[in-house]
Amino acid sequence: MQIELKDLLAGKATRIKNNDYFPTAAYVEPFLERMQKFTSDFRVQVRLPDQVTKTKDGNIDLEDITYNRVWIQAVLPEEYAFDNHRESVSLLYALDTRKPIVKIFKNALNMACLNMCVFNPEFIQVSLLEPESPINYGFVDQVMQITDKTKFMLEKLSTTRLEKDSLYTELGRWVDNTISKKFTASYGTIKISESTPIEAYKLLCKKEDSPYYSSNDHSYFDIYNAFTDIICNDSGRDIVNKFEKVYLVSEILNIV
Repeated sequence: MQIELKDLLAGKATRIKNNDYFPTAAYVEPFLERMQKFTSDFRVQVRLPDQVTKTKDGNIDLEDITYNRVWIQAVLPEEYAFDNHRESVSLLYALDTRKPIVKIFKNALNMACLNMCVFNPEFIQVSLLEPESPINYGFVDQVMQITDKTKFMLEKLSTTRLEKDSLYTELGRWVDNTISKKFTASYGTIKISESTPIEAYKLLCKKEDSPYYSSNDHSYFDIYNAFTDIICNDSGRDIVNKFEKVYLVSEILNIV
């Protein structure tokens, strides 16, 4: 669910399984203070708790709400842009997962469709979110200094093409890789649905109104975006693991 920044900052403190957590602003404002030096473009997605209160007219009462999962993207301005992509630095936290966690990461955004691009697995830091404890934001400054290979990878994908006959063979490989590839970390194992390559194939070869459709050969840039489109535009079903899933696309396609 997308909301305005002002509504996010009104989120209230909460208690989950006898653990107390701060109001939303206590977690978000230190991140905003660091990133406001670079941008004023902040984009917010949240997951609401299972139970919410409503106003007299039946709308969700945004003045009496807490947010269990918060993802705020700081989209960097034009001087950071390349090939209609922009860099983005994110703060994401989840209070209602098995272990409450915080993720800070950097990726690129395709501004034509807002699909994420992730080629650097070291661009993410994950830590536990302890009750009544502040977030360590040190990685925000660190990740801004790490060398980024995204531009090189996008240029490579744009100039590498796959013949349609070869795509049939590659589809089987992509399905097999989707079954076997996983992102393993201390906070769990993340995989992509085995249906994703099939859905990507439909966008590439069957759905003529798809922006990635072609009756001939395909650039790997379009192939990559067909996969990431499915992950990034999932109607908000998963806002916690997008970075890891988008990185897995690179491994499934054997481009990293």
